[in-house]
Amino acid sequence: MAEQRKKSAAAAAAEQVKAIVEAAERSAASLEAAAREDAARIRAEAEEDAAGIREAAAGLAERAAELERRVDEMGEGLRAAIAGLKEDLAALRKGPPAEAAEPAEAEEVDETIAEAEEAAARPPEVKDEGEGAAAPEGARVLALKMALDGRPREETARYLAENFALDDPDALLDEVYAKAGG
Repeated sequence: MAEQRKKSAAAAAAEQVKAIVEAAERSAASLEAAAREDAARIRAEAEEDAAGIREAAAGLAERAAELERRVDEMGEGLRAAIAGLKEDLAALRKGPPAEAAEPAEAEEVDETIAEAEEAAARPPEVKDEGEGAAAPEGARVLALKMALDGRPREETARYLAENFALDDPDALLDEVYAKAGG
């Protein structure tokens, strides 16, 4: 009987150990499944974040290319305007037009020519669209060139609005057209 009790105690202990091992295995399997789910969720979120970052980077690259294109266009416009101003200045230096200006007007023309030469010698200022610039020199030079070419004020105003962010374009136009005599 003592032997039977030992066997049944041993069997009971073995059953308890077996139950504990099975519970531990179930718990480990549950923890492993939860860890795999968390890893999959984290991986999916990371992939979404990476896709968002790639999309944002592509958008920024596109905006940078557009800004670069616009700066190139503005630079070409400025170079063309400066070349035209230089041609006009060379023509003015060769001699006055058939209708000679009065002495006071001649001084004003000389002053306007000097300002245009000075502006043409400076590198153009390029402002971000969001910044309000009082009057970038490029805008002033282009407006003066257009005024000297006899372009209507409305056309010059439209060009400036499309290509420059100016605080007070009317003041710039008033100044330029007053100096150009129209």
